[in-house]
Amino acid sequence: MTADYVRNHPTLTALLAVTLSLALAAGSGCRSVIDGTRDLPELSSTPPRSKPEKTSQRSSTELPPVKDPAVEAAETVLAANVVQTSETALRPQHVESRGWYLDHSVPVYLAVAQGSTRWRHSALESLLDQPESPQTTLESGTKSTNPEIAATALVGLIRSGYSVDPRRLADLIERQEVAFTTKAALLEALAMMPPKQARPVIEQLFQERATLSGDAQTTDEAASAALGQQFWISLAMVLPEDQQVSVLTESFAQASPELQGTLLDLLLFHRSAESDAITQHFDQLSPQAIRRLKLWEPYLRSVAPLETLIAQTRSAEFPTRESATIGLGRDGSAAAQAMLKEIADKDPALVQVAAVFAWSLIPGHDEWQRLSEASSWRVRLAVAQLVPLESKYRDVFARLKEDNSRQVREAMIQRSPELVAQQKRPEEVPLTAKRKEIPKLTAEEAMTLLDLIEKAEHAAAESERTEARRALLLQPEAVLAAVDQAAKPLASYDNPYLFDVLLPQCDPAYRTLQEATSDDPKLILSALRKLEELSRQAIVPELVVWRLASHVEQFTPMTWPVLMEVIRNDQREAARPIVRRALAHDSPQVRIAAYRYVVDFPLDDVKSQIRDGLHHEMPNVRMAAVEALASVNGATSINDFVDRLTDSDIDVQMAACKALDAHNDPRGIDHLSRMTYSSSKSVRLKAVQAIAARKSSSDVPVLIRVLDDETSIRAAALDGLSSIVAKDRWPEAISDSISLEAKCAAWKNWFDRQASHSQNGFLSPAGEPTQPSGL
Repeated sequence: MTADYVRNHPTLTALLAVTLSLALAAGSGCRSVIDGTRDLPELSSTPPRSKPEKTSQRSSTELPPVKDPAVEAAETVLAANVVQTSETALRPQHVESRGWYLDHSVPVYLAVAQGSTRWRHSALESLLDQPESPQTTLESGTKSTNPEIAATALVGLIRSGYSVDPRRLADLIERQEVAFTTKAALLEALAMMPPKQARPVIEQLFQERATLSGDAQTTDEAASAALGQQFWISLAMVLPEDQQVSVLTESFAQASPELQGTLLDLLLFHRSAESDAITQHFDQLSPQAIRRLKLWEPYLRSVAPLETLIAQTRSAEFPTRESATIGLGRDGSAAAQAMLKEIADKDPALVQVAAVFAWSLIPGHDEWQRLSEASSWRVRLAVAQLVPLESKYRDVFARLKEDNSRQVREAMIQRSPELVAQQKRPEEVPLTAKRKEIPKLTAEEAMTLLDLIEKAEHAAAESERTEARRALLLQPEAVLAAVDQAAKPLASYDNPYLFDVLLPQCDPAYRTLQEATSDDPKLILSALRKLEELSRQAIVPELVVWRLASHVEQFTPMTWPVLMEVIRNDQREAARPIVRRALAHDSPQVRIAAYRYVVDFPLDDVKSQIRDGLHHEMPNVRMAAVEALASVNGATSINDFVDRLTDSDIDVQMAACKALDAHNDPRGIDHLSRMTYSSSKSVRLKAVQAIAARKSSSDVPVLIRVLDDETSIRAAALDGLSSIVAKDRWPEAISDSISLEAKCAAWKNWFDRQASHSQNGFLSPAGEPTQPSGL
């Protein structure tokens, strides 16, 4: 062993030397055993430039920064995994700690109309659903160094209604490491902020969208396309209407087919300002080509003509049928509204939901009350989400807030219409008061102007015609007054200068009249729609109506409903020839419109024509005929109404009951009472609603009896009792906080107490009893 030791001693010495050299080279490792007063170069023989090693020494002694526990907790809450799938992927792809995905079940047009979100994040939505305020967690999340977590927290604050600096969102969108899906969610959140704050930021980001969307060839192509789509949606939501239409239409031709579909859905809300270029673009394409480009549904919703829409509402494919129904709302004409009413009566519930959205695109209609009474909860839910928050619909709000469906109640309460319901209802100004004042001329003044009109066209000398025309153009108001006073004889007057030159320069209605009396069917339909809009603002000149009446032969079943809408509120003599022709029209919609006109403005010489409608094959026509006959000849048509009590359609029977009741014939209310025993729930519900609408104390026993029926019927009976009985006489236990069953029990007990102190007549549904103390 000694010999080995001696033999290996040089080797050991060399190993020790190498070890010492490595230890000295490490520097910081030897520093712990070196005297601080001595210089490191003396021991390591290193040159003076090794001084930066002291910096390394200081950094090694510093502790890492302590992370805020609240931020760590927020990161844990907001982190999420999402599984993304694509058509080309062999298996789902997991994306860690991002969690944003696009909900394709919410169309663009629906999200814009409802102000709802399309980008989802399961962790964030779970946090927002908690009853406690998530503000503290979200604010902690915004301090995270992870940009995905910070972005999700900022979106959550905006969705919770808190104020956020839009530049913070823009900075995250501009960062390359942020996922496309997260950028799209940030853009959507920006659009939810007040436009005054968000618009400059969104416009700046929109200009940089090509860079921010990345290279679709090397990244997620689907996410990149969704982000590009979101740029357009967010920009459209913050731009004023006129600028929005201009930007969208100018960019339409250069856009890809996928983006064109989005632009069409954004233009859906501005049907009056549609670009002719877009219409012409689709006129050049066949339906097959439009389908091949996957633009068929957006085309129907936003561009398709009325004739195509009506045809496609009977398509076997549901997406086509749904989009055509929405397109009727975008069209908004009287014919489109008539078709929507028919859809609401006969079509499946999902198509009726599309009809509710269509009605939301039409201003000024009175269908919300009827739509809120639909039997399908899906339809009522759509009403709760789309009904305008205006004070005139407060009855609809109250009904939906007490709906049988929890989803409907929550949707209506979430929109918080209480403040709107407290607003003062604006006083409606009569239509005749809105008409522009026309000076009243004497007979001599009117004749002088009419003579000038004759000379302007038929004078033999050119100088006389020129002088007459100059004199007429200098007094347009007097010209309008003269033709208004002589409207009926002028209707068949042959004077091209009067109708083609003079009157169009005096009143826009006459310019539209030129198109409405032309030979082009499309031009006629468009002109009648314009006249319909004018008639809603002010009553149109009487001569316009007379001229329309003289051209009824050229109107088609497509234009007749619009014509009836033009004269809907016009009770002047000029409208009556049109109504008489409409009463015998082959189109059911035209007949119904004529019957409704007669209800508002009865005519004495149309009884036989209305009686013919009592036997029409369509129930809607028979029902409208009953209502019209009740208004013009009710007292002498009792037998006709009694015959309709056996009609095959329940709505016709109810119209007959109402007509009999209006003339104090007890057979009407007796039939309604019998209907409450029907085996059909819908029949019983309609009967109870009709009985409640009478607001007669004699109906209290019937309403009390049906409190044992199904939920919707009980609710209708409770509404009737609340309207019949004075509020200070209601049962003491009644309040909004108790259940439906408790309300029914309270009313039953109240009725038993009232009946025990009243005569037996109180219990009889027929006849007016002596009033008990509770009524």
